[in-house]
Amino acid sequence: MTQSGPYGQLVRFVLAHRRAVALVLAVIVLLSGIAGLPPKVASNLLELMPQRSKTAQALRTLNEEEGGVNLLTLAFEGDSPESMDTFLDKMVLDFEEMDEVAHAIHEVDEDLAFQIALLQLQPSDVAELSSRLHGALKLGSAARNPMIAGTLMRMGPLTERIAKAQDISLFGKSDKSGRILIRPTGSSNDQDFTMPFMEKVEHYVDESLAATPGIELVWMGGAYRHAVEDVKGIRHDILVTSMAASILVLLVVILAFRSIKATILVFTPLACANVVNLGVVWLFMGHLNTYTSFATAILIGLGIAFAVHLVGRYREERNSGLEVEIAIERAWDRVGPPCMTAALTSAAGFLALAAADFRGFSQLGVILSIGLMLCLGMMLVMLPLLIPILDHQPAMLLGAQASTPDSSRSTYRFAPVALMIAVLATGVIGASRLPEIGWEFDMSALRRDGLSYDELTTAERDLARESYAPTIVSYPDKETLASDQKRLQQLVEAQKVDYIARVISLENVLPSDQAERLAALTQLKQLLFEQELKDGTVGQHPNFLYLPPVFIQRLEPLRHHGLQLLTREDIPPGLLTVLGSTAEDKHRILLFPRGNMWDMREAEKLLTEVTKVLPDRPVAGEHLFVGDMYRMVRRDMPIVGVLALLMVIGLAAIDLRKLHWIASATLTLMAGMIWSGSVLQIIGVKLSMLNVVGIPILLGIGIDVVIHLLHRIREEGPGGVRRALRTTGVAAFIATATSVLSFCSLMFAGSRGIRSLGLLVVVGLITIFLASAIILPLIWTAGWRVTGRAPADNIR
Repeated sequence: MTQSGPYGQLVRFVLAHRRAVALVLAVIVLLSGIAGLPPKVASNLLELMPQRSKTAQALRTLNEEEGGVNLLTLAFEGDSPESMDTFLDKMVLDFEEMDEVAHAIHEVDEDLAFQIALLQLQPSDVAELSSRLHGALKLGSAARNPMIAGTLMRMGPLTERIAKAQDISLFGKSDKSGRILIRPTGSSNDQDFTMPFMEKVEHYVDESLAATPGIELVWMGGAYRHAVEDVKGIRHDILVTSMAASILVLLVVILAFRSIKATILVFTPLACANVVNLGVVWLFMGHLNTYTSFATAILIGLGIAFAVHLVGRYREERNSGLEVEIAIERAWDRVGPPCMTAALTSAAGFLALAAADFRGFSQLGVILSIGLMLCLGMMLVMLPLLIPILDHQPAMLLGAQASTPDSSRSTYRFAPVALMIAVLATGVIGASRLPEIGWEFDMSALRRDGLSYDELTTAERDLARESYAPTIVSYPDKETLASDQKRLQQLVEAQKVDYIARVISLENVLPSDQAERLAALTQLKQLLFEQELKDGTVGQHPNFLYLPPVFIQRLEPLRHHGLQLLTREDIPPGLLTVLGSTAEDKHRILLFPRGNMWDMREAEKLLTEVTKVLPDRPVAGEHLFVGDMYRMVRRDMPIVGVLALLMVIGLAAIDLRKLHWIASATLTLMAGMIWSGSVLQIIGVKLSMLNVVGIPILLGIGIDVVIHLLHRIREEGPGGVRRALRTTGVAAFIATATSVLSFCSLMFAGSRGIRSLGLLVVVGLITIFLASAIILPLIWTAGWRVTGRAPADNIR
């Protein structure tokens, strides 16, 4: 027998020390299982941003100091105003009794709301109104003269605002609807706080609605709701996709290996590898996240491919008449190197993700690369222990045939033409289809069905926009804040900003020139309703009734409401929280966004706009953070894609060594990627924040098939293409099928983003396999034809 290589020597060592090796593996798996199971999941995207990100840094600071600025919004509708008021009052009182709630509010005192609304009027406008009314009142009945009344009516818009001030609702309340704003004590990014808090809120709301017929919850919005939905969705998807991957791959294994025992044979090392990988995650990362939650499902399909090639070659050698241990040793020596090359190139493709600043991508790359190497390691070590027990008298893989040295008379005369046609067709298809691939920028479209922005009703969209967290601008003092707020308000009113809808702060309630505004309003009220009459009493101006009837109606509310200088103590704590004034020394402006802030492009435009109008101010906000994340991903992905390609080809080159072998592998992989992108464009799959990671993953996995088939074609030589396809080709097909099915399992996920990732990789794997089965043999047979090494040439 020839001298064993390193993989054969590994088999000898394992078989010579079976008990010791099994014991060591059992201890490692047990400890990993204790540490890593069940895996902890966190949906906090903030943790995935690099420390140097200014938007993430500002948001972290805000969360640490005050638990963030997010609110939970509850919107209700009912049959009658009385029942709605009673219901909302009771809910607010009960919410404020919860330890997890700092403040809850649904409305403020009518007099306070009226005065706050009046304080929004400019003193100069109010003074002008007083002046015109003073002149009209002096005219007495002549004020009804059409010309004089027409001059007075120019102040109509201002009087209309005064009239509306009486009915203003600071929180969007109407006769049959109302909203509650809840400020929790913890951050929406703190999963340990948010999960039990939302469970308590949902339970209490359900109980309250059941006890109050005629009232229904029409919307629950805010970061707390979405954080809980994301975590629950991830946990559900981990369970469903992992189970689906296991079942689907199990069916392939049973059919391909033609033995139920084979499932134990290949799944035991695969399960152990994934348990150890979760232990590594726990040790170095602590938890999974939205982007790494589906890694186990991916590794099930990828890891099983090593078993297919190793066991498939063992069965081939065993059926040629070799003893079990010798067959294992020889199979490991033959298939071990391409398996290692495939694993390293795939891991390199995954590790390219580690170059991304966005940790969601970089952590996924690390977890997949380590997991894949663990899968190969477990297969190489555990299969020699299990094969003698479970696969002593094996059959060939389904569809495979024993490798026999049959003669070939092929001339390969059509191979060069066929290769040229294939290359030209690939180029034309790629040039016409790849530029047309679309992007899905709306993050809500990646959520579960029914939760995207486009799927909401018009009313739900309005409520969703009103639930957006504001951007927080901090100031050292009131004066600077007041100056900036005035400037920003002018920009909003002049429509010179597209993504800032409202500018709000304590300045709206307690303006720095409150005394001046109050003096103007008091002068107006005294002019109309606090005149000293001839009998010595104080009352309505005698000529008030001569004013235009619409003016009388609009100005009447001033009579019934008192005006006084407001202080911070007069403002309810809940309203102070809504205004961002959580403490007396906190001077903040809240910028409420306009548009669909779940669309990353619009969030990025908001970031651009805010930094343009406030270049030197410290700002913090979740939508700014999303905009920054979008910029980062847009910058990272081209780098990751190129790096993945270079690393995959570079490691393949180390194994293949010869230039024409390297070129054939690269061309085959590129053809498969072009076909993949073209099919995706045709069926309407868009790239997104989630499925774009499938590109480097696809490069890493796709090279696996190419390398195994290339090694076998090289081993068989001219005339051996059919033998290579009947043996290694079948194993590659089965391995691809397991990977395809493992990614098909992602289509059972609730998240549409994860489903689209599964579809992207499934399409890619199928097209790369087809390219390997068509383009790679064409390249080699065309090369043999051109260089005169076709089998028919050798016969001559």
